[in-house]
Amino acid sequence: MALEDLDATVADVTEERYPASVFHAQQCTEKLLKAVLYFFGIIHEKTHFPSDILAEDILNNPEMTLELQLNKDQIKFLLKMVDNASSLEEQRSMPRYGWETRDRIIKPSEIYDELKAKEIMDRAFETLDAVYAFFKSLNMIELEDVLEEMERCLKR
Repeated sequence: MALEDLDATVADVTEERYPASVFHAQQCTEKLLKAVLYFFGIIHEKTHFPSDILAEDILNNPEMTLELQLNKDQIKFLLKMVDNASSLEEQRSMPRYGWETRDRIIKPSEIYDELKAKEIMDRAFETLDAVYAFFKSLNMIELEDVLEEMERCLKR
């Protein structure tokens, strides 16, 4: 589902639907990080901030990092995920509802232009790249199909 959201992001940018592209990039990133959390057996109630959970429950928890036997490269991939995802999560509801000020609501189309949308889309691709590299580093045959799908998405 995350890859479908990323495809939607690209289509939205191409068709100049910049707020929609930001929303889909945000959704993609949330789903990617939730997949990583589920992989680790960390299942939280609904959240729009999975990067916080990944940081708190794994990266800022030395016992968990040791228990999971994460090497330096894997930790680096997780940090890259958190860094990119947190910037997308910060968009919150602005891509859909705009930004409410005292005088008026600034429409999403006034907030997101092509440059901003492409920057956010790139962050989603960077997150996917880190998730791909992390799962690839595990050398698990069970992940081969999903890794191939991720790789195709990264090459598009």
